[in-house]
Amino acid sequence: MTTLVWDDWNREHIKKHKVTIEEVEEVWKDYNLIAKSYLGRSMIFGRTKKGRLLTVVLSYLRQIRPYVVSARNMSYKERKVYYEKTN
Repeated sequence: MTTLVWDDWNREHIKKHKVTIEEVEEVWKDYNLIAKSYLGRSMIFGRTKKGRLLTVVLSYLRQIRPYVVSARNMSYKERKVYYEKTN
């Protein structure tokens, strides 16, 4: 599987949302749902091993491997769609 691109900026950015690199990697390895976002980005939705539901925003704009733009808890609306599509 392709590895994610990490740098100082995105490491610090996900910390603001209280998300760890390990959690993002867990979701990346086993995400359940994907959606297109603005600027050609993709959003993946998945659950960590501890059960946390995350939305991870990825960009392929300037590189081949996916660059983590953001990661955060799923919103209420996203959780609703996630449960409808995965259950």
